Amino acid sequence: MTKLKVRAHRKAVEDPCETLTGLSDGSYILKDEAGYCYPSQVSSGKLSFIIPCLGAGETREFLLLDETPSCELKLADTGDEIRVARGSRHVASYKYKGVRIPYIYPLNLDGICITEDSPRDHPHHNSLWTAHGDVNGIDFWAGDGKVRTLGFIRLVQGSAYAEIVAENSWEVEGSSLLREIRRIRFWNTPSGEWLIDYEVLLKPEGSVVLGDTKEAGIVSVRVANSMTVLNGGKITNSWGGVNEKEVWGRRAEWCDYSGPVAGSIYGIAVFDHPTNPRFPTYWHTRDYGLMTANIFGLSSFIGSREGDMPLTRPAGFHYRILVHRGWVHEAQVHLRYLNWLYPPEVVTIS
Repeated sequence: MTKLKVRAHRKAVEDPCETLTGLSDGSYILKDEAGYCYPSQVSSGKLSFIIPCLGAGETREFLLLDETPSCELKLADTGDEIRVARGSRHVASYKYKGVRIPYIYPLNLDGICITEDSPRDHPHHNSLWTAHGDVNGIDFWAGDGKVRTLGFIRLVQGSAYAEIVAENSWEVEGSSLLREIRRIRFWNTPSGEWLIDYEVLLKPEGSVVLGDTKEAGIVSVRVANSMTVLNGGKITNSWGGVNEKEVWGRRAEWCDYSGPVAGSIYGIAVFDHPTNPRFPTYWHTRDYGLMTANIFGLSSFIGSREGDMPLTRPAGFHYRILVHRGWVHEAQVHLRYLNWLYPPEVVTIS
């Protein structure tokens, strides 16, 4: 039995914590002072878990028990997609075979899909995806470029999270321009909302330039049609900008798209990390449902010619995606972003 002490520097609501331990891989349970239990997980010697709620400066202690929680995140490879499930409920699918580019669809919360795949107005918008419209002049956004999945480096499932690590090749006519490592981790939060860590590592094969174009995004989202601003939804950025008029082409630490689906309000926010190139990112957002973190389209956004990004070595990008209930203020998106930047401190005391 291991005892952990968790101390918060800021208010943390359902924030993932990680600490190195000597434990065997598998699922565990954390029990707090009141006897409540929370899922935790060890993978490659690292313990990960979700803190349900901590006040600023608060310290809490937990017992780590070698028991399996009742509800875990599971992965299933169908040969065409990796399906993510929580219990019997389908959370998401990572589609990788028979598609132009790999992407996530559906993305469900409470059994409701909050994204749209291949809408009529822009059939190349694929729910939640990564693409670029100018890689050495080749269009991987809506053109001839294709991203092929070579295989999976890691597929991890458990009580605290499920993780997909894929190796992809960005190709045109059989020639590879980029190798990509894509890491997607779904956190199993107590509320059932989703925190998704989305990391992309691009490795050039030869001389590669990611060109200046607004048709690009290391992480891009097309929300469900009913959520769009045109149908009563709302775009909000970290500086208080609202909808396409105030958000498109502007820099911000995060951006949120919320709106009605199936009689309720849902939203999806994308968080930019300070370690990313050209932080904070520019945003290519549209009232018809698009939200893209784009650091490349400077000629369109601000009239600059400095949007090109030559890749002379691997470039990494790190984002967090929050899939939530309610409007942006109800979901406390601004606090969830700070929780990501300033996670609680974890100390093993016995």
